[in-house]
Amino acid sequence: MSRIFKISLSSLLFLAQTQMLFSDSISIQSGLSQPLIGGWNVAGTYYGEKFLFGYSHGSNLNFDAQNGAALTPDEKAQKLKINLPYTTGFSLGYLFTPNLDLRLEFKEHFYRVQSENGLEDLFFSQQIGLRTDVPLLGNEAEVWLPRQNTDKDFVEATVEKAIASELIYGAKYITPGSTHRYRTRSVGLGLYYRYFPLGGKEGLMLEPSIRFWPNVWADSPEKVAFESQFGLLGIHKAHDQGLFFNVSIGYMKTL
Repeated sequence: MSRIFKISLSSLLFLAQTQMLFSDSISIQSGLSQPLIGGWNVAGTYYGEKFLFGYSHGSNLNFDAQNGAALTPDEKAQKLKINLPYTTGFSLGYLFTPNLDLRLEFKEHFYRVQSENGLEDLFFSQQIGLRTDVPLLGNEAEVWLPRQNTDKDFVEATVEKAIASELIYGAKYITPGSTHRYRTRSVGLGLYYRYFPLGGKEGLMLEPSIRFWPNVWADSPEKVAFESQFGLLGIHKAHDQGLFFNVSIGYMKTL
């Protein structure tokens, strides 16, 4: 009987310790990379014994800031300006340990995309003969042909660009100076780790994470075309968040 009692007592102590390790907690945190590109992000997370639920919302992210640090190579070569008025969504996760979890994340992103070269820039290039009639894909200054017909006015040349975009590349032409707006939705995974620099299991925390958010839906045409300074057509596809790393700072409280 004494042996059974000891085993039972040990089991109860183990369960109590496990319950403490996986006790209900909440946290609020904010990403450190978002302010670097002019925006902000705030997130809240509820941690259960084994599972968690999180929600996050970010705004005014400028992917072309910091010399285009968040742009893809193609977007940077095309000199695009990409702004996110909002990015939002929720996640469901599993706790491997109190400080390490894997999450399935569902996100929606709203984009505003413009060419760095405005209407005035392109008009000036046409006036001095630098706007090509031929829609070539390439590296701007290295691959461009001067206008073959200098009698065309700016509107006529722009209409021809729109027709060429559709017929040659199957792309929607974005009128110079205008903004292309679209939304994407992604379903991906995120691996998160929490570190408490002041010690303990709650309080101030740092939360590095690595995430993979591929697009599963977009309301943008498959291809859109922007003109460079020389009139070259660059093809833009809906921006994909893909794989990225971030660190958040926040505060956790055990309930």
